[in-house]
Amino acid sequence: MARKANIAKEEIIEACWHLISENTFPNIPRLSEYFKKLDGRGCSNTTLLNAISEWEEAYREQSASELSDLAESIEPCIDRFNRDLIKAVSVVLDEKIRAHEESLSLRKASLEGRSDALSEALSESQIALEERTIENHQLKEALEKQQKSNQQLTTQNEGMLSRTRVLESDLAAMKRQLEEADAALHQAQVDLAKQDIKIELLTDANKSAQSQIQQLQQSKTQEYDQQVKSTVLELKEIAKSLQNKGAER
Repeated sequence: MARKANIAKEEIIEACWHLISENTFPNIPRLSEYFKKLDGRGCSNTTLLNAISEWEEAYREQSASELSDLAESIEPCIDRFNRDLIKAVSVVLDEKIRAHEESLSLRKASLEGRSDALSEALSESQIALEERTIENHQLKEALEKQQKSNQQLTTQNEGMLSRTRVLESDLAAMKRQLEEADAALHQAQVDLAKQDIKIELLTDANKSAQSQIQQLQQSKTQEYDQQVKSTVLELKEIAKSLQNKGAER
């Protein structure tokens, strides 16, 4: 029979959080060892299993909430990056269109004999092109940084998912082990109950045998006493007869 629980469910759940904070997934043997080292207390496997099941539900909800929070924190960064990228590309396209238009204007001016204006416009175009080149390089660096950040977030997310799968696998294995242990415990309880019945029957048979022995002893004692009394009477009669014969002589 399982021992009566003397550990509160809340204490077991708190112990589960303590173990998981140390990267140790809680199960029945680990919790039993935890409380044994803590203060020497113990309780039944059923009490531990019920508390673990309630903790698992809370842990699953917390993990889902953390994943949701992570997705929500990543989404604004991705949206901002997309907006910045579209804005930067638009600026570059506008500048290139403007530069092309200026180039066409310079060609037209050149054909009309405006060589001075052409030289000045060409110089301005070259300066603008250099500035756009620098800005484009800066945009590329910013894009690479953002891609690295996204890759790190993706790696972290995959790690959390992998850990969740491992925990779920451990939980399934622990449940199977517990079911096997419960089946063995049930069989042991059945065997113990059968033994108790046999012991009770043997005890009753022993009491009955002792009673019969006592009755037999009493019967034998009474019979022996009766035989002694009969013998004494016979001896008295013989003695009396002998005395009478002696008197007659």
